[in-house]
Amino acid sequence: MDSGLTSRLGVCKADCELTKLGFAFREQTILDYGIDAIIEAPNSNESYLSGKLIAAQIKTGDSYFDEKKDESIVYRGELKHLDYWLNHSLPVIIILYSPEQDKCIWTSINKQTVIKTEKGWKINIPYNNDLHKAKAQLLELANSQSEFQRRWASLLIAKEWMLDAIKQDGLILEVQEWVNKCSGKGDFILKKDDEEGKEVAIFEKTIFGFGTRSYELVITDLFPWADICVDESFYELNQDEEFVEMRKEQDNFPHIYPYRNGAGEVDFYRLKLTVNRVGKAFLEINDFLENNKFYIIDKIFQLQQLKNGCTRRHSRLISNINHTLKHRFSCHVDKAVFQTEHLFSITAEYSLLIATVSLFPKLYLA
Repeated sequence: MDSGLTSRLGVCKADCELTKLGFAFREQTILDYGIDAIIEAPNSNESYLSGKLIAAQIKTGDSYFDEKKDESIVYRGELKHLDYWLNHSLPVIIILYSPEQDKCIWTSINKQTVIKTEKGWKINIPYNNDLHKAKAQLLELANSQSEFQRRWASLLIAKEWMLDAIKQDGLILEVQEWVNKCSGKGDFILKKDDEEGKEVAIFEKTIFGFGTRSYELVITDLFPWADICVDESFYELNQDEEFVEMRKEQDNFPHIYPYRNGAGEVDFYRLKLTVNRVGKAFLEINDFLENNKFYIIDKIFQLQQLKNGCTRRHSRLISNINHTLKHRFSCHVDKAVFQTEHLFSITAEYSLLIATVSLFPKLYLA
């Protein structure tokens, strides 16, 4: 079978299994670099989605099940993908699917589950770790994210929409608000123009859980990266007279409003989205994080804490190292590193970091 068709089998299988568990499955078809789908977990009573996300890599093929150890399947991968996954803003899982066995298994990718090898890395995926039984574990994984991580992840999902909006000078959002539903139900379709200039949907979803909240606020909060206004030319041709009169009579008429109502049940909107300052700032910092090199400072902070927690004797010895570094740094680096390494029984790399922190005790990084 063609490799492209084979991979589709795995994506479709994962979609089916996760949808049955109550998760939303969003395939990532643009700029794939090791993430095939974003999975969104349901809320506690499964009435609507929670906004808590998991990234998934899906591998399809019977050959992925060839290497076994004990009761696990051994998956081997490239370091470039591993680095990407371990530093992803979302928790990442890997899913293996065997078409012949019709079996779909998974595990979480993190520093605890990955094993480094001479040529790359490997991970053991329990053979009985079936995806269709994974609901509780996936919910726990999704709930492990902080509020900041969830918000950043939401913007990350919308990244391609922002880029499309910039390229095409805006996207179209069509909304149907079910005004008599206490759940706040709404149907949302986000559109862009294809190569022939025809509108095509890039996101389509029915969402519950907004309650009686104003849809002007709902839409603004769903797309915080966008400036939103009505599609004026469309409204001129299709707007109901009642909304025209309401605009004339009300001085504080909202800037996001429907163009017509259907049978007293549904309000229809057609809106234009352009990237605002939040979206532009996100794209700029995301581009910087993805494409620029800079020092990662978490280890430096850990070493500063180690330094602060030293015994008085070790503190006195570090003070001596400080003196050596400050006055004879250029010609005694090797000696200073050796001394620190000897004191704490750590590697030369970490030793030099401790020496650096000692040399610059008033260095603050924001």
